[in-house]
Amino acid sequence: MALTNAEEIAGRQDVVPSARASRRIGNYFDELSRGINPFGFIPTFGVADASTPPEEIASLFDKFGLVKVRGVYSPKESEALHKLCVEFSKLKPLDFREVFKGTSKGFTGGAPVLNDKRFWPYAANKSVREAVQKILGPNATEFGSSVAAHYSARGLHRDYRQLCEKAGSAYHVSDPQKRIVRVLHYCAAENMQGGMLGVIPFSHNEKKFAEQSKRIGLKQPIEWFDTHRSELTKLRETKNFAKVDEIDRHIVWVATDPGDVLITNSAMLHCGEHMLSPRYFFVSSYTEINDETLPMAAPQIKTETAKAYHRYLADLGFGGSKALLTKVEKV
Repeated sequence: MALTNAEEIAGRQDVVPSARASRRIGNYFDELSRGINPFGFIPTFGVADASTPPEEIASLFDKFGLVKVRGVYSPKESEALHKLCVEFSKLKPLDFREVFKGTSKGFTGGAPVLNDKRFWPYAANKSVREAVQKILGPNATEFGSSVAAHYSARGLHRDYRQLCEKAGSAYHVSDPQKRIVRVLHYCAAENMQGGMLGVIPFSHNEKKFAEQSKRIGLKQPIEWFDTHRSELTKLRETKNFAKVDEIDRHIVWVATDPGDVLITNSAMLHCGEHMLSPRYFFVSSYTEINDETLPMAAPQIKTETAKAYHRYLADLGFGGSKALLTKVEKV
């Protein structure tokens, strides 16, 4: 079935001026109309590959809070994960047409590792596992997974705000001593596209953000970027993109190929890409088990499958899974 153009699918849309209309458009086309991204003048994320030692990946993570690891999965492995995400979400690639039209919704969530053992080897992939264990230490565990299909969280946001914005927490962005690691596994059929993650660099750590802002002459505080989601919500009524465009130009887009993973700090402000075509990815999250995270992680282990999953992780060196099982099996 051939894909049709946007107007045929969604109908004609009113054209409303945006921030681009007030800028110099460009020398030849519209190449300057988005404005300047000051973060584009400095390094903002680490790049590694599947053969990079985990110590080096951990060092890059400490520096940037975001590392792209290329080629973690072969094309065939990536395609297998893609098929698994299609099956789990029950959304086929051509179903994107209905999502675009608004007659169907994209899929996100599902706690796949707790409901389908076929996801376990991805959450515990050797490259991912070794890097995560170096970052978090011996008491790490995986404690939150999801599948995304034809879905994009477009507004800038943080994950696990109940920790990274809680006064007095070791995870608080003002001076984080602990971190939660979120891994995005990008997958697709062979010879198809990967995906992109948008981030506000260094926003997971207010001190680092202040240092880099001074370096590049950025005047806006972190709080301004955190209004992105509310400004996007207003677009449904105003259709005025001026404020959104101004925030958007500061977003750094990290592009991936199928088989790449992004190892991210969950407290970093981030967002999904514009949905232009079918897209699938798998997400797994990791934490050190301590007094703050144990009450969040333990209630998830309700089934025999969940217990078996953490035994599987414990056998692979995730000491936090052992602690979780001890807690759960005492109850």
